[in-house]
Amino acid sequence: MQTTIPSVSNQITEDQILNAINKNYSQIAKFLFNFHMEWLRGSYQTFYDHDKFIIIQYLVYKTLNFLSTNFIRLNFDAYYSKNQLEIANFNIVDVGRELNISKETARRKILELENIGAIVRDKKKIILNRSAFNFQKPSKTIVNVSYLLSKISQNLSKNGDLDKKLSSENIESHMRKNFTHCWKLFYEMQIPLVQNWKKVFKDIETWHIWGVIATQKSFRIPNTKLLSREQYVEDALKYPEVGINAMSVSELTGIPRATVVRKLNNLLNKKLISLDEKKLYTPKKTNIKIFSETNKKGTLLLATFFCKMINLIKTN
Repeated sequence: MQTTIPSVSNQITEDQILNAINKNYSQIAKFLFNFHMEWLRGSYQTFYDHDKFIIIQYLVYKTLNFLSTNFIRLNFDAYYSKNQLEIANFNIVDVGRELNISKETARRKILELENIGAIVRDKKKIILNRSAFNFQKPSKTIVNVSYLLSKISQNLSKNGDLDKKLSSENIESHMRKNFTHCWKLFYEMQIPLVQNWKKVFKDIETWHIWGVIATQKSFRIPNTKLLSREQYVEDALKYPEVGINAMSVSELTGIPRATVVRKLNNLLNKKLISLDEKKLYTPKKTNIKIFSETNKKGTLLLATFFCKMINLIKTN
């Protein structure tokens, strides 16, 4: 049987992905913003603590990276067939450094995860015990990622970079079949993306709260116009701000109202949001451009992930 070797010259490049994203940013921006907010809500509801969730995902990523390095790929069902997963050994200093958490905080949160039985030390093994916490399979995240990839592939096809659009169903099937490898690539995108925003807001909860406030405006901006990322930012400044109250922010994030109010006051003190006479919070217009650089870094991470995924699908 003759083996066909994929053509190196036919691979999709990150520049092509970036061009497809930036050229038609307005078509995916609203869905992309909502994707991040949904992911943050799900991450918070797992432990009611974003940092604990990110620590678990970081440890899982290390294990997925081990599997990928040793050419082991498990499908979705095989990976989730058991409630317990052996995870890679970790160093608290490394966890703190890579996740932008102090060593003391990292040690405390890991100890709390051990106390609830989420992490179990068994002799030389470290076990992730999914049955000990509110564990949810990332089925919806896979669907959302597949949709985004499909939209990008459509733009690549229009630009002549790809023979045809990849369907969401085809992408989802591939991700489930090669789950451990694809999810390793997802974490390589998502964990640094979250850390970049954390550096801006100092903690993930504050970014989550600000993000819910900021995304209210996205519902008002029509996605029928083809706008680049820069044009989208400029266009967003023209639309009136859409306010939201503290109770609604709490409901959308899943974060208790008392915590939301405290974080909102911090955002007000830093002049990152405004409060009107109706007690509605809106993002400061001037801050759209301030956050543009972090958004640009996130777009680069997305482009790298999308590039690897599309080339994987093309060669399989």
